[in-house]
Amino acid sequence: MSRILVGVLQPGARLLGAGINGARRGVAMFDGQPTGVVVKNCPPQELAAECFCALLADALCVNSPPVGIVFEGKTPLFASIDVQAPNLMQQFCINPDAPNSAELQVLVDELVQWVGLGRLIALDVLVRNSDRNPGNLLTDGQDYWAIDHGRTLDLYPYQCHKTYRVISQFSNELVCANIESSAISNALTFPAGCELPASHEVDRHTLVAAYAQGFAQAVASRLPSLASSIKGLL
Repeated sequence: MSRILVGVLQPGARLLGAGINGARRGVAMFDGQPTGVVVKNCPPQELAAECFCALLADALCVNSPPVGIVFEGKTPLFASIDVQAPNLMQQFCINPDAPNSAELQVLVDELVQWVGLGRLIALDVLVRNSDRNPGNLLTDGQDYWAIDHGRTLDLYPYQCHKTYRVISQFSNELVCANIESSAISNALTFPAGCELPASHEVDRHTLVAAYAQGFAQAVASRLPSLASSIKGLL
């Protein structure tokens, strides 16, 4: 289980120009070591959710960059270690404000071949990720990393899995059924208590500790019925 890194943002971080959270790319010092990071300013509950979900993803074998809390002066920022990979929309040169069907078809055709898709969907349903859109998946063309977990754990209303909805528009029934089956199968492998290491780690940090128990309780309450609930929540 990776831990939450704590460090200091160095001067010179620059706006990424992607997303709605004013994310910036820069360098942070962690225990005297300079490390590339992507940072954003967010409310404490979202910062806590980002950290908790990244740790939970790690425990459940879903790729998510290591995370931390970095300070810019006295302001705490959420930090994700920079894996130097574009998101799916950037990878396929799609304008998120005006995507066209042909471009989305190419994206979906590539994404549905990813063997980790079902496991990611199971995790997203578990934490009620209300914003798993293609812009919140990084890829280098081979590996994928799940990012942006601030809109989870009942902090925002969950209506559907946004990426699955895009997939369902551009895929046939067999492909969708296989993805659903994979998500259900993966959900059945999530062990009871998988939330505890993430909860304990979040609880160690004063800035976010107030949310650890509530997040853990939400996950623990959903685990027993997760597999049976997935289809209805996609």
